[in-house]
Amino acid sequence: MLLFAKFRVVGHSMEPLIKSGETVLVSSVFYWFKKPKIGDIVAFRDKEAVLIKRITKVDKGKYFLEGDNKKDSLDSRKLGLISRDKILGEIIYRL
Repeated sequence: MLLFAKFRVVGHSMEPLIKSGETVLVSSVFYWFKKPKIGDIVAFRDKEAVLIKRITKVDKGKYFLEGDNKKDSLDSRKLGLISRDKILGEIIYRL
């Protein structure tokens, strides 16, 4: 779990909210006290990449994550449900 980490966003999947090239601050601190919920924007690990997506559904402890830009997003529509252990933390700030 991460206390805090910075990630630079590459891609357009979270536009217009988060644009390609922006840096986000991610923390897992809040998830020490609560579970991720619908509407949270999270960073998660998919193989070698870290992706930023919004939680849109929760099903039996697994998470359906989607980009806000539905036309340009690699997300749970292709990757399937994401387990909790793949979620690195919640986006807490855009730098």
